[in-house]
Amino acid sequence: MKFNFVKASFSVLLCTAMLSSCVSSKKYEDLKASNEALAAEQAASKQKVDELSASLKEREQSLADMERKMNEQQKALDNLKNDVNTALQGFNQGDLSVEVRDGKVYVSMSDKLLFNTGSTKVNSGGQKALDQLVDVLKKNQEVGVMVEGHTDDVEVLPGTKKIADNWDLSVLRATEITRLLTQKGLSPDRVTPAGRAYYEPADTGRTAAAKAKNRRTEIILTPDLTEVYKILGIQAQK
Repeated sequence: MKFNFVKASFSVLLCTAMLSSCVSSKKYEDLKASNEALAAEQAASKQKVDELSASLKEREQSLADMERKMNEQQKALDNLKNDVNTALQGFNQGDLSVEVRDGKVYVSMSDKLLFNTGSTKVNSGGQKALDQLVDVLKKNQEVGVMVEGHTDDVEVLPGTKKIADNWDLSVLRATEITRLLTQKGLSPDRVTPAGRAYYEPADTGRTAAAKAKNRRTEIILTPDLTEVYKILGIQAQK
């Protein structure tokens, strides 16, 4: 009987040891699986951090490229403005102005400088001014040109030959200047005429001086923005 008791005790101890071994093995496997999951999670997190870091560097580079290109663009605009100012400095400054607005150079010429009253043909003084401007534009082949005719709000006298109203007057003057610019050497695909009549006044006042400001032709010089559009991922405008 004593032998049976010892045998039973030994069996209990053996079972206990085996159970303990099984528990330890299960804990080990659980810990191993947990570590593997943690390692995978850390690897995924590192990959995500690396991707975000690369994306951030790419954006920083894009911003740097954009800033550089915008600075170059501004410098080109300033140089163009200065060149136009220098070319036109011999003319009465009360009859023209040159300024940068919205990333473009606006050359505004009064009707007095360009045309005789009621005429759509550029006079000799206007021809000289356009000659000087064309010389500048020939050196800046990438610059687009928009010619906008503007009038005051005084209606055209009835019966004026070939001019029905202010729309006609503004369009015909813009077209005449466009024709002259191309005849003087600018490529026709660079120059676009437009007539605004009196709907975009430079001065909304009712005085004679205000009306005189509105009777003008604006030659708008637009730089090539292709490189800027590329950086922004935008299709270049035609």
